[in-house]
Amino acid sequence: MAPIPIGAISGLVLSATTSFLITGRLFHSYQKKTAATWRPESWRHHLFAMLLQSMAGAGIGWLFSAAGAPALGFALFELGLGVWIVLVACILIQALYVNWHAGFVVGLVLDWTVFIAGVLLACAYFSGR
Repeated sequence: MAPIPIGAISGLVLSATTSFLITGRLFHSYQKKTAATWRPESWRHHLFAMLLQSMAGAGIGWLFSAAGAPALGFALFELGLGVWIVLVACILIQALYVNWHAGFVVGLVLDWTVFIAGVLLACAYFSGR
């Protein structure tokens, strides 16, 4: 199976599980500390977020493929670290301007760290690397 569909599928599975557990359960209480920042939640919002994370997983799968499908090891770690640095920089820039509690930001970074690692490991595993 090609890395892009693997990235999308693993992105969907990871967004449905780790995002629910990390952001939705472990760090959700920090959202209440900045209640005026958040819109009311609905299943429609959650489904849209899962769709967007599936697209992010497909993008990571594409990057994996464009990087030459690195095997488990240092090259895969470098790819993951590069994606992580870009994403965390975006999260921190947003956190400068949006009234997010620091605990929520930590949860968001942890959530995306697990997401990136999971998608890259799935791509490496299913590509036989």
